Amino acid sequence: MKSEDNLTSVDRISKNCPFMQDCSEEKILLFEKNGYPIYECTKCDLRFSKLKEIENHLSNVYSDDYFFAGGAGYPNYLEEKKELYNSGARYAKIISKFTTPGKVLDVGCAAGFYLKGFEDAGWKCLGIEPNETIASYGRKELKLDIVTGDLENFQTDEKFDLINLIEVIGSFHDLNKAMLKVENLSKKEGLVLVESWDHRSKIARFFGKSWHEYCPPSVINWFTDITLTELFDSYGFDVIATGRPSKKIKGKHALEIVAKNSPEFIFKKQVFNFLRFTVGKITLAYPPLDLKWYIFKKR
Repeated sequence: MKSEDNLTSVDRISKNCPFMQDCSEEKILLFEKNGYPIYECTKCDLRFSKLKEIENHLSNVYSDDYFFAGGAGYPNYLEEKKELYNSGARYAKIISKFTTPGKVLDVGCAAGFYLKGFEDAGWKCLGIEPNETIASYGRKELKLDIVTGDLENFQTDEKFDLINLIEVIGSFHDLNKAMLKVENLSKKEGLVLVESWDHRSKIARFFGKSWHEYCPPSVINWFTDITLTELFDSYGFDVIATGRPSKKIKGKHALEIVAKNSPEFIFKKQVFNFLRFTVGKITLAYPPLDLKWYIFKKR
């Protein structure tokens, strides 16, 4: 397996960094993935790509296939409802150490299984989800208040005690616009819960281009501890706690991720078909070596 250092190009190009306006204009082109160039800002260390199309981005990337056809998404999202609900309940318990239940906005909430864990802990819940099929499921089956759309274009007069950005911070097609929404929608001293991957983690560096989180166009921004903390600081938030999440996923889901990001080899299809009928049937603990949660508090 190639290391990240072997993948890095010395080609330099001029692109606008989506992070900070005062970042250097000099960027390093690291590599291409799925036909998308991935850059690194030489000043802030943010890695990012540029969408080829904005207008139909959400409907194309977060179509029903994202939730039911595997690849960069889920082989069957609804089969993981128990694991997702338990993760939401664990996060609600962690948040309870810092505040009492109030209003929570869950961005990219899908059907709302995470959100249901918060509701059962006493929170008044609102979700935003771009996929109408899966949002409709949450409204009908879980009786949750879910708006179909994205954060960048979300409109409300409400202010929230907590905003959840669980596995979505890297997917915003307009990072600055999304962060302004987070700032404006948060109450004074409101909290933001973020779950995000670290492109400087040992696992990410080992797998390099094949790291599963390099999956544009569904993910187009990649952070580190430092860049994520600096991003929120620039919008008026201080980090008050961090940790490693306890997550479980279906074996079938894990195999889809590995299959999509692993190089081709002889009998690959047959090997993964066999694994789907064995390992695919069990629930696995995700080793959170490249994944962390953060709690930010608005100043």
